[in-house]
Amino acid sequence: MPESSETSQLVPPRLSKLSAVVAQRFDLQRYGNSILLLMLVLLHAGFVWGRGEAWGQAMVLAHYGVFLLWQPFFSGQQHLPWPRALGVLAVGGALAALDSIWAAALWAVLLAGLLGGMTVSLKPLKERIGLWLAVMYLLLLLFLWLLPQGFGLPVREDTYTAMLRDSLLALLALMIVFPSPGLQRQAGIVDLLYTLLFVLVIGVLSLGSYAAMHLTHTDYASGVFISLGTLTISLLIIAWLWQPRGEASGLRNLFSRYVLSLGLPLEEWLKQLSDSADCEPDPEVFLREAMAGFTHLPWSTGVTWSTAQTEGELGEKSKHSVSFSHQGVEVRFFTDAPVNPAFALHLRLLTEIIGYFHAAKTRERMMQANAYTQAIYETGSRLTHDVKNLLQSLKTLCSAAEHSRPDQAMSLQTLMQRQLPQMAKRLEITLDKLKSPSSAADRKEILAREWWRNLNNRYGRDAINFHADDANASAWLPQELFDSVADNLIQNALRKRLQEPDIRIRVDLLTSPIISLTVCDTGGMAPDEVTEKLFNAPVSTHDGLGIGLYQAAKQAVELDYQLRLRENREGYVCFELAQLVE
Repeated sequence: MPESSETSQLVPPRLSKLSAVVAQRFDLQRYGNSILLLMLVLLHAGFVWGRGEAWGQAMVLAHYGVFLLWQPFFSGQQHLPWPRALGVLAVGGALAALDSIWAAALWAVLLAGLLGGMTVSLKPLKERIGLWLAVMYLLLLLFLWLLPQGFGLPVREDTYTAMLRDSLLALLALMIVFPSPGLQRQAGIVDLLYTLLFVLVIGVLSLGSYAAMHLTHTDYASGVFISLGTLTISLLIIAWLWQPRGEASGLRNLFSRYVLSLGLPLEEWLKQLSDSADCEPDPEVFLREAMAGFTHLPWSTGVTWSTAQTEGELGEKSKHSVSFSHQGVEVRFFTDAPVNPAFALHLRLLTEIIGYFHAAKTRERMMQANAYTQAIYETGSRLTHDVKNLLQSLKTLCSAAEHSRPDQAMSLQTLMQRQLPQMAKRLEITLDKLKSPSSAADRKEILAREWWRNLNNRYGRDAINFHADDANASAWLPQELFDSVADNLIQNALRKRLQEPDIRIRVDLLTSPIISLTVCDTGGMAPDEVTEKLFNAPVSTHDGLGIGLYQAAKQAVELDYQLRLRENREGYVCFELAQLVE
């Protein structure tokens, strides 16, 4: 999310450079425990030794200054806007100027909660021990010195009490023995939830001690123990309710569902989004239906969106809005109140989900368009091969008519009478496929003996050796498939003969036990780069479209046949169209 204009107001460069130099001198990772020790010693001096004195207030200011050097929120190189910088300085000024025991107690509670929240995110035990010693010092100082004075209890001012109070500093001295925690400013090292939990627990324990002391009419120590016992029992009950044994869900699942919702009925919205994704193929209509779900939510006043193709809006615009974009979809949510960071992160996640769905539907529409274009291309290429084969047959008849002698008129007439009706029939089938590529023309069957006779008549003048196992076979063949495969294979072999005049071509038809057509020649073998994708993709050739056998193989599979390269070696290349046996 873009930063607001407020964050662009920077502190003076001189102050920024000074803070950077100080931060480099006091490295938080290397000297973290030393800085923390100095901070707590100055706190002890200001709140205990110098309370009520001018020099004590100076110690409080010094303590707050060291706290600003140690704090894990802002790095030394970060520029703070003036309002935030003045707020930070105002806290320190108020802490020193008030000179109140309750201000000191509240500050000690906040520091203990902050240190306790930091320890949760640390993994090494030795690093955590140093921070826990600081927390223990703050708690002991709070309950042994600050709270009794705040409750108005009499506190003895003698040497024994002073020695006992100042002996708490020994806990701080032990911090030097343990390594400083590897903290990174602005890296999420402070867990806000645990920090608030620690502050609340310490606050409840403090005020509960005062309440127990007055309700039970006991002394301060008994009140603290009563409050501590009550709080411990309460926490144990909450821990059991959080995740009870057995099949009960507990408060943990309820809390998780609440965190996931964050003011938005997530499950209901995701179900609506899934239903829209299943029912609506158009990406823009789907996007509008998905956005309509936001207008019914209590916190939403309206929503606008835009893509590369379209844009739209629903509801009403308000002065509070937040914008996200993902996968080419930009969404702006208008709300009746400012959006907090947690809810903004939630809306970003929902925007990414919508973006992914929209991108998937856009790709699906592109794939459908590509499939339609591919079908047109394949159909056109297939029909082109059919017309090419018909043209080759016409050239053969024209050549026979041009070179026939007068005494061959009867045989030429007989040839024309046999071939022209067959060519007209094949051209009619081709035109039918052009009108309706998915028609049943592919499944039109013909007797094997009739088809074999027509094939011999078409290529009888090309010196091809034809052989059939049964010239009078009564088996039925898919005419368009066998015509297409035979014409493609024979024409390829004849083109090969133009470069290798001595090759022999043989065509075999078997009708028993299964139907198969074999076309073999004695020419050179096909290259490996051609055979790898011969029946799986169009093959680029110098004398054709390279799609004839690819289309024939797809057509064969649809009719329960298989076209394959049975033999491919030098001097013997053989293709076979065979019926598949279940």
